[in-house]
Amino acid sequence: MRLPGTIRTLTLLLFASLLTGCVSSSIDATRYEKTKSYTIINEEPTKLSEYFQPQFAAQATGYKTGFRPLSKGHDALLARLAIIESAQSSIDVQYYIFRDDEAGNLLTWRLFEAAERGVRVRVLLDDMQKYDDNDLVRFSSHPNIQVRMFNPHHFRVARGLAMMSDFERLNHRMHNKSLTVDGVASIIGGRNIGNEYFSIQSNVEFADLDLLLLGNTVDEISTQFDLYWNSIYAVPAEWLTEIKESYTEYDVDAWIQRFDLEAKFNGGIYDFSQLPLYKKFVAGELTFYWSEATLLYDLPDKLDSKATTLIDDLGAIIQETEKSLVIISPYFVPTKEGTKQLVDAVKSGIEVIIVTNSLASNDVFAVHGWYAKYRTDLVRGGVKLWEVKHHAEIKRNWSWTGSSRSSLHTKALIIDKRKVFVGSMNWDPRSAYLNTELGVLVRHPEFAKESHIGVLEEVRKNSYELKLENDKLVWFDHVNQETLTSEPDASIWRRMGAWFSGILPIEDHL
Repeated sequence: MRLPGTIRTLTLLLFASLLTGCVSSSIDATRYEKTKSYTIINEEPTKLSEYFQPQFAAQATGYKTGFRPLSKGHDALLARLAIIESAQSSIDVQYYIFRDDEAGNLLTWRLFEAAERGVRVRVLLDDMQKYDDNDLVRFSSHPNIQVRMFNPHHFRVARGLAMMSDFERLNHRMHNKSLTVDGVASIIGGRNIGNEYFSIQSNVEFADLDLLLLGNTVDEISTQFDLYWNSIYAVPAEWLTEIKESYTEYDVDAWIQRFDLEAKFNGGIYDFSQLPLYKKFVAGELTFYWSEATLLYDLPDKLDSKATTLIDDLGAIIQETEKSLVIISPYFVPTKEGTKQLVDAVKSGIEVIIVTNSLASNDVFAVHGWYAKYRTDLVRGGVKLWEVKHHAEIKRNWSWTGSSRSSLHTKALIIDKRKVFVGSMNWDPRSAYLNTELGVLVRHPEFAKESHIGVLEEVRKNSYELKLENDKLVWFDHVNQETLTSEPDASIWRRMGAWFSGILPIEDHL
């Protein structure tokens, strides 16, 4: 998810830019008192480490990082529930969006139950989404739970006014997404917490990708979390409201009953203890790829330092590309310079494939308005450009690119069929220069080759290939062998909105 994509918001951005210099861009650390805390090092084996011990013992590659792709929404949810249920010492939660819906309440309930078992729970949320501050404070009142908000709005009610008056600071967001349990297992990738990410009662499902990680990379993710947690930008939730409330047993019971959590999630597909993935998990039978891995992330002070650590490190890796580069990004704004670099790569003999959303499947048409400016130059320059259909069919095995009434949300790179990058970063100026991001590069030729082949198979079924006919863009549907001459499946209002956003001077904020 991104900043709201309505025309009203786009217009507000113009006015906000006039107010940018009115306030300091820094968090005043003297306003908040907080205690630093760090990853708990377990001297004894935990239940989770015992579950995964067969994986460490069986792998003979000598590599120190194991990973398992989680592309299906239900599997991604079950994996989170499974490691949370197994927690014995610590859970660290870091997300851009954590919705107040079935998925969000289910995970919150499981986190609360873990805290009741004595597990330390640290929750770090970006403050772009509007939360109920009182609920956050009550949740954080549990002795084993701490909640902090990253780069928070100081005006808690008039958030639009806060954004306009403090635009320079609040336009920088923490887009990182990670869940780490007992310092043993982590899940990172593109998913936020919400129904649409996990195939729960949602009209629109985001096709996404996470990795369940073991080994050395988990230690690095924990280090990353500690940096953010202890930074001046992470403000304790209790400092954001004057109301200091604590959870009571009655509050917890009322919350569970209000959302009917036990009835919804203690049986059927949500009784994860009865599902094959969980049974394999507790039996130590989940299969993992093992490889060299590099964790890439921005530092929390990117807001003030403007350091583009992740994109710089990833750019150096991309520069080593020899034969092929696949870019999968839901929001794709290559900029003029980026377009030139991609076309130059094609001229040097590199196959460049880009998979992104069509106008109809894109949940932020403002992004599409600027992306559309570069399509003709990309296709003319030999870049293979695919746009995901908004009604892409559900694929029963794991899929990178679509589902029923889907919107692409996967963020990945496949380099030379040898390396794969998975994370939170979109291919746009916002991810490069404004948001902080997190991802991992795995060097596993077998997985990379499988992924490359899988993407090529899926886009032919789930996407339109963009071509030029008489120097005009057309959309070719390989399934129906049909050529379309205008934005497929997009309403006139969506087309007008994208066009309008494309004439606004907002590219650097997309």
